[in-house]
Amino acid sequence: PQLIKKDEALLNPSLYRHLQSTLSYSSPNALTEANLTTLESHHETILAHLNDAVTKAKDEAGDMEVLHANMDIARYSARSSSKESALKAYDTVLALPKLSVGKKLDAHLEMARVCSFWNDYKKMKGVLDAAAKVIANGGDWDRRNRLKVYQALSFLLVRDAESASKLLVEGIATFSCSELCTYPEFITYATVTNLLYLKRTELKKSIIDGSEVLQVSKEIPVVIQLANTLYDCDYKAYLHTLVDLQPHLIANRYLQPHAGYLLRELHVLAFQQFLDSYQSVTLESMAKSFGVGTEFLDGQLSRFIAAGRLTAKIDKYGGVVETNRPDWKNARYQDMIQKGDLLLNRIQKLGRVVDL
Repeated sequence: PQLIKKDEALLNPSLYRHLQSTLSYSSPNALTEANLTTLESHHETILAHLNDAVTKAKDEAGDMEVLHANMDIARYSARSSSKESALKAYDTVLALPKLSVGKKLDAHLEMARVCSFWNDYKKMKGVLDAAAKVIANGGDWDRRNRLKVYQALSFLLVRDAESASKLLVEGIATFSCSELCTYPEFITYATVTNLLYLKRTELKKSIIDGSEVLQVSKEIPVVIQLANTLYDCDYKAYLHTLVDLQPHLIANRYLQPHAGYLLRELHVLAFQQFLDSYQSVTLESMAKSFGVGTEFLDGQLSRFIAAGRLTAKIDKYGGVVETNRPDWKNARYQDMIQKGDLLLNRIQKLGRVVDL
């Protein structure tokens, strides 16, 4: 029989086939189907031994030993088998009797990591929703905080940056999920997302002057500089920092799919913050503040104004940008009137039904 090398013993044949198909990888050094079949047989042999351990635990030991034996199967399946096989093994764990809330949550979080690894974000959301229902019946604070981190990163993966930002900033002081990312990476996620949504006072308190953030600031200087330059209204340095930030976004698993979106939103944020200080400003003056040419700035502003992202208009002839501050008070009043009319119509319909 073909010998299995030590480094190949941990190889996942299902993942290898998936990547080989996705990347159209073909090389003389690539594993053949025979190699992968041999690896699958090797993993099946180990899983058979682990199943024997479950049987032995049921016959000779208690519930905790049975749980540990089943978790060994689930974790080995997660490393060596398909997503479906791994999730099925975790379902077996969750079906065990007398399982505590904490152990159920641990199993759900490990299932969520499997789904995340295979990019099945819909299934991941379902698993985390189930975990939230479990922990509603009890559970310690550490596991509750861990669940929030998992939920935050699941929101980040599907580009729900606003929902992610709220959970990320809550988790800064209690982060303990090193299996998902490092703490400096977590601070990066919290900073980038909360720049888009936190008010200046909260941004200063929670991010810029936050003691936990300052502790890792030397490890993520670009991200810290981004927050500081925006807060200090140093727009020229801010745009330069965005250029430096791009490689970090692209190199990060959670941020790479949304790098273009985040950079666009961070540009809009700076333009809007600048324009909020003026009723009107010349293109030349604004371009000087951002350290760019007037033609480039005109193109950027035109694109964002046309998309409804900036409340302003450009007087091309006069070379002036005029801000159109929305009347939020009047808008809320109109919204209240509309909702009131809708409510009255429903009450009238209900009244006619009752009369009948």
